[in-house]
Amino acid sequence: MRHGSRIAATAGLLLATLAEAPLAVADTVSIPASRDNTLYQTSSGNASNGAGEVFFAGHTGVFNNTHRRGLIFFDIAGSIPAGSTIDSVTLRLHLTRAPSLPEPFPMNLHRVLASWGEGTSNPVGQEGGGAPATTGDATWLHRFFDTVFWAAQGGDFAATASASALVSNVAFYSWGPTAAMRSDVQGWLDNPATNFGWMLRGDEATLESARGFDTHESLTAANRPVLDVAFTPPASGAGRVPDGSKALDVPLTIEHAPGGEIRLTWGASCLAGDTDYEIYEGSLGIFYSHTMKLCTTGGATTATFMPAPGNSYYLVVPRGGGREGSYGVDGNGAEIPPGVPACLPQAIAACP
Repeated sequence: MRHGSRIAATAGLLLATLAEAPLAVADTVSIPASRDNTLYQTSSGNASNGAGEVFFAGHTGVFNNTHRRGLIFFDIAGSIPAGSTIDSVTLRLHLTRAPSLPEPFPMNLHRVLASWGEGTSNPVGQEGGGAPATTGDATWLHRFFDTVFWAAQGGDFAATASASALVSNVAFYSWGPTAAMRSDVQGWLDNPATNFGWMLRGDEATLESARGFDTHESLTAANRPVLDVAFTPPASGAGRVPDGSKALDVPLTIEHAPGGEIRLTWGASCLAGDTDYEIYEGSLGIFYSHTMKLCTTGGATTATFMPAPGNSYYLVVPRGGGREGSYGVDGNGAEIPPGVPACLPQAIAACP
């Protein structure tokens, strides 16, 4: 907050004590799949697998209607704080259906470009042929059976794969971490409306390349799809201190101290999480000339120091979570701009 002082200082400028900004701490989360499905190649688009325990990708052992493509979706925005930076992404799937003598085949992960559904279709047996699609199911032709269609049969997806992995026999497999997967998830976090998940595509030119993976409905919980995401959460914002004679708390005041020093006293920040304070000093009559004086008071709500020569004004700014808060407002209620240089990047949090 701002306080004007017309005290003429005779001593030299006290050097600011710079405090290194604390770094945001990286975090990790394992996100379970929210939905999945299989697109079974049929001319009528009437097969799906919304509620089954397996989804498929690749080429089956027959010559007609042979392709399978898996869809999978994770709730990114509901699992990671908004404003976070995605550091790495890894998809873990359990392969549960494979030929008796499997060869390794690539499985590519592509970003899906349109929304799709998971209905109640539930195949019997090995699930490789699917079941009659139900309302809202994704099929080879439909995003939502049987009224909303893909732009292209077989689904709408990015041409370039975000990741690839070789799979063969029953086991756990991972996709990533790759820069493309990180970019996909960052985009979905920043703009949740664009999150349509990924498509898993196998080798569609080779017979018996199809593989089946456990879905989020699998009876074996440990085999269900998981997306492991490492991220750096956003640094939290900081608040403001009381200012002026009408402040309900201790207002910012200034008084003479022995030896030509001055003493500032102020009330605690409006946010309990603000554990320290900064002091900026500027020249009266030169708007927004303030620069850092003290980048920490050690958490104290008072500071005694030697002022700069001339007539000065002072701003007390809370800090917390690696960010500094409000410098106060001008007569029109607009935020006073940060100092140049500033102790920390600014992120103003609303007061309770």
